[in-house]
Amino acid sequence: MIKTRISLSLWDIAGQKRFDFLKSDFLKGTAAVAAVFDLTRPETFDAIDQYFQEIRKRAGNIPIILVGNKQDLKEQVGEIISREQIVQKVNKFNLLEYIETSALKNINVNTLFYRLSIAALLDLKPRLGEMQKSENGSRSFRFKIILAGPAAVGKSSLIKRFINLDFSHDYNLTVGLDLLSKGIEVDEHDLPPEAQAIIQKAISKYKKHEKQLISQAPLNKEEMLPREEISYFSADMNTNTQDFNENQHHEKIKFTSKKIYLIIPLILIVVLLLLLFLFVSSS
Repeated sequence: MIKTRISLSLWDIAGQKRFDFLKSDFLKGTAAVAAVFDLTRPETFDAIDQYFQEIRKRAGNIPIILVGNKQDLKEQVGEIISREQIVQKVNKFNLLEYIETSALKNINVNTLFYRLSIAALLDLKPRLGEMQKSENGSRSFRFKIILAGPAAVGKSSLIKRFINLDFSHDYNLTVGLDLLSKGIEVDEHDLPPEAQAIIQKAISKYKKHEKQLISQAPLNKEEMLPREEISYFSADMNTNTQDFNENQHHEKIKFTSKKIYLIIPLILIVVLLLLLFLFVSSS
């Protein structure tokens, strides 16, 4: 069975306003996005629209999964954001799907990152650095995944639950951004048929590109050139060397002539001064 190994680089971009400049800079090269809001705070659901607009502007039509986090609190506060509102947003911004999670109770956390991996495979370009060297019949990829959304919606908690398999109650706001990584394996049977076709096409394209790079590599040994070309280059180099020597000779003659022209007036001036001195002395 062919294994597909995926290394996820998980970027958690701070949701505070003062870090808005990071959104555009760090969207480059992104394979998929999880747009996270807090199910108990409607203002985070409304504020997430600006993230969709920025993502589409900077990264194009990459896969975006809408994530309603803190699902465990719905039991206490009830359903504040209706299902109809969520469906409308998914359709409006052409999002891949919607999933509810809880970092505290570990609900759908692994499922979220697994689906982000599959989404990245289905949208495989590949971008620079996404294709990795394959070993032992496996296929290896590296994807940049961004978790975006307003502050305090639980982006960091989702990443840490996925990587460290635990939840910390000591909450700190992300300052700027956090970057963590984790590798996962995807079985061949878990991939939809269209993903298999996309992967094979991308691998073929990658191998073809590799061969082109190798064929365009500079030649280091003279023996690799045909003998006629070596003779031609040698003769051409000799001709160029001869021309260069002749030019150098002409330059020397010119320089010597200039020196002579400068010395003659100086000699005349010195002679005149001596004559003047003798005349004054005799009188």
